[in-house]
Order: sequence, then structure tokens, then C-alpha cells
Amino acid sequence: MQKDDEILTFRTFYNPMEAEIIRTKLEANGIPSFIADESLGVLYPVYNQGGGGIKLKVFARDVERCEEILSEENPLSDEDIAPE
Repeated sequence: MQKDDEILTFRTFYNPMEAEIIRTKLEANGIPSFIADESLGVLYPVYNQGGGGIKLKVFARDVERCEEILSEENPLSDEDIAPE
């Protein structure tokens, strides 16, 4: 196995929804990824921190691109918010 084919923990989360949002953003940009240890955090939230959290896994070759994608996040502008 080459170094670029190694699977790494890119980020660790304690909120399963946040992990899924980031995973979806990466997938939408062509970065294959998966979430590990989610079951522990969902079934037993109390044990989430003790179990090391929910891990977002990516290939080593994609880490730099993942950082770029997440740094491009733009906060919502007033135009993006629906009127009340």
C-alpha cells in the first residue's frame, strides 16, 4: 500500500450531525470519505468523548484538498436567509 492510499482520521467530532454535514460537503466536492465510530456516539452520547469521538476518515492524498474545501466556507449572507 502506498502512503497516499493510507486512510487517516481527518477530523473528530462529538456531534454526529456536524460530522455528517462535513462528510457530505467533502463528498459533494469529489472527496471519498466515511464516518467511523458513529454508533457509539449516537447510542451512548455519554461515552462519546471517552470513546474518542466520531471520526471522519479520508485518504491521505485528499487531506490538503479537504482543508481547502472547508476553508472556503462562506457564512450565510442576508440574501440566503428567508424573510420572517
